[in-house]
Amino acid sequence: DKRRRTFGLLQCHSLDTRQKSACELHMSTIADIRLKTLPKFLDRQGFLVAYDAATDFQLDLRRVFVVTGHAGELRGKHAHKQLTQILICLYGACRVTCDDGVARREVLLDRPEVALEIPPGIWAEQHYVVHDSILMVLCDLPFDESDYIRNYGDFIALRKEALS
Repeated sequence: DKRRRTFGLLQCHSLDTRQKSACELHMSTIADIRLKTLPKFLDRQGFLVAYDAATDFQLDLRRVFVVTGHAGELRGKHAHKQLTQILICLYGACRVTCDDGVARREVLLDRPEVALEIPPGIWAEQHYVVHDSILMVLCDLPFDESDYIRNYGDFIALRKEALS
């Protein structure tokens, strides 16, 4: 299996493009994580927060999903090889821990106008703080199981291999 490192990307060469994409890992760091506060428009009826993936995040939106969690639950526990995620807590509170294998950063999401952008190559865990919290996730790629790194030891090994 012939390998090369290009611009922080571990790439396996193969004729099968699906197999190739399963081997690629973008080498983002904690410094690449972005926290953005979007405008919140209040009136007597409530508030409105608009999310423009292209303008606010330079993201070609391909998938959206919603996750709920009970207080004390830990979810996520994975990294992506190619996918970028935007996490927004619509209700409740969620403490997100991001890890690049060297450093960690923790962010509390507890307002729908605050969005956390997690680039590929970052391990993320969501700790639900409030019962029935609702987390919305915006993604730049459709679901692909081969894009997930679900074992932390494998994540660390891939990062070390890409840096060597």
